[in-house]
Amino acid sequence: MLKTGTVAKILIILSTLLLLAGCGESTTNPDNPPAAGKYAEVAKCLTAKGAIMYGAYWCPHCQNMKAAFGDDFQFIKYQECDPAGPNGNMKVCLDAGISSYPTWSFPGQGNLAGEEPIFLLAKLANCEDKLPAEDKQKLADAEKQLDQASGNSASTEPAKTEPAPGTIGQAEPVGRTPVASGEQTAQPVTP
Repeated sequence: MLKTGTVAKILIILSTLLLLAGCGESTTNPDNPPAAGKYAEVAKCLTAKGAIMYGAYWCPHCQNMKAAFGDDFQFIKYQECDPAGPNGNMKVCLDAGISSYPTWSFPGQGNLAGEEPIFLLAKLANCEDKLPAEDKQKLADAEKQLDQASGNSASTEPAKTEPAPGTIGQAEPVGRTPVASGEQTAQPVTP
């Protein structure tokens, strides 16, 4: 039978080992970023093609876009427009013609305002080959619907699906800031 002192020593050693086992490298360490997920290649491609997402930290549609990419949003070129947000620069956004959030800018193609499906963003930037299989299918289905609606058999226009109420295609106007109740109130925009 073990003595009380021996049991206490064993418990201390086991506790120390368990504590040390939990002290390995964290995935939130900036030197060890989270592993790439299913949209990493799309996000990297969007950035490589010059796409930029403009938004504001308080914008719910911007948060939805970030959440759609998950950890892979780290690969998106993002410009915070609200000066109160991290690295916020309203002048950069106004100079880019941003009038609502989120707005995606595609070089040579202009801006697309609102919360959009990732497969549409990929199509606009010619990154659809980087989409996961299920998103490629969503894109194909949307293109088929567009072709049927327009009477064409082969369309090169980007697909636009019907948005779910209160989600897709939604954007927040520039100059709106949150108030305590969570509602937003119009504020004057000053560069």
